[in-house]
Amino acid sequence: MSIDGVRISENTTHSIFYIDELSDTLKQIIRDQLQGIWNGFSNTESLPNYYSYKNTLSSFLDRYNSKSDDTKKGMVGELLSHILLGHQENNLTSLSILKNKEERSIKKGFDIIYCEVENNKLWYSEVKSGASNIATAADYNDVLLKRAKDGIQGMINENRSSLWESALFDVSATIKECDGQLNLQELLSNDSPIMTTEQSKNVILISVLYHNLTDEIDIKRIENFRNSVIAEGVFLDTIVISIQKSTFLAVSDFLNNEIKTL
Repeated sequence: MSIDGVRISENTTHSIFYIDELSDTLKQIIRDQLQGIWNGFSNTESLPNYYSYKNTLSSFLDRYNSKSDDTKKGMVGELLSHILLGHQENNLTSLSILKNKEERSIKKGFDIIYCEVENNKLWYSEVKSGASNIATAADYNDVLLKRAKDGIQGMINENRSSLWESALFDVSATIKECDGQLNLQELLSNDSPIMTTEQSKNVILISVLYHNLTDEIDIKRIENFRNSVIAEGVFLDTIVISIQKSTFLAVSDFLNNEIKTL
């Protein structure tokens, strides 16, 4: 679905979101979705007062404002990934929350796990965000995508069952029992290293590039990157998503100004 201020170049295997401005429409989507993305939609529905917009925003900013600029770029990038992919008609259901449950830090483990519920297909995503004052948009975006590819490949190859244990908690926070929570937890647990020796997974590689939009990421470069990953044969299937925005500061300023009005 279209969003004011956001242009999309997409197909089923690779897409680019160009955020020209943080429009009122996009701001409202953030307002509407932040509680569920941060705490889990099931938790938010069960305890709406505890997980209110104000409390959620305070929790996010409590972690966010004390971090370095690089970490802030990452947190905004992951938030934008949740927002934009969640707003598309892509048959993907997020099984993950943004909040790190163990400490006042950023999310650890798999950034976002998605499920194509119609065919019980799991997708493990890795989000890498950043900016370069030297490289072109296309060149530095390739750098970010490679980091995402190496990051998710490394986690899968580690065979750490704790990654799936954390993800199972996310499912209970995100999906209600009446919406198939137990089935999704079983699907995810069966894909863990405890239950299977199969290491090939479906992955979504996501880059969030903060770069002036007078120099845009080229869709052909995204396609070429995906083709190179497919040629390596390390994943079952691969989707590549790139998001380009001039800076992370507009989102940062919006969220900090929001809390003052609540």
